[in-house]
Amino acid sequence: MLAEKLTKKSMNWKNKIKERWRRFFWHGYWTDPVIFFSLVIGALINVGMWAAVFFIVEPVSQPIILHYNVYFGVDAIGDWKNVFFFPALAVAVFGVNVVLSRFFFYKEKLAAYLFAGMALVIQLVMVVGLGSVILINF
Repeated sequence: MLAEKLTKKSMNWKNKIKERWRRFFWHGYWTDPVIFFSLVIGALINVGMWAAVFFIVEPVSQPIILHYNVYFGVDAIGDWKNVFFFPALAVAVFGVNVVLSRFFFYKEKLAAYLFAGMALVIQLVMVVGLGSVILINF
């Protein structure tokens, strides 16, 4: 009897989580073309950034240039491992924008579109920054 109650509680807990995930993903939000294509293209760009970092960046002993400014020249130098910060930051910002876009979808659709669009724009800006770091150093 105790075993039945424990399995019922654990199944109930699992079913609640499964239902929440189902409600999150099977939603009108994901079928909206503006949201869908912005997020899919942003996710593909981020996967491309991770692939570029893993296949192009090689361990080096000397410091590398992380940021270059036309007016001041080199203003950020660091270890080769710091290059992984670019796609990691892009993933974090992308995730926050997706959650906020999903949150505002039924309350204010324009805000949801702006968050989804900015997720894509930020991915594009980060890929330009990562591309320049890879081009300068590797």
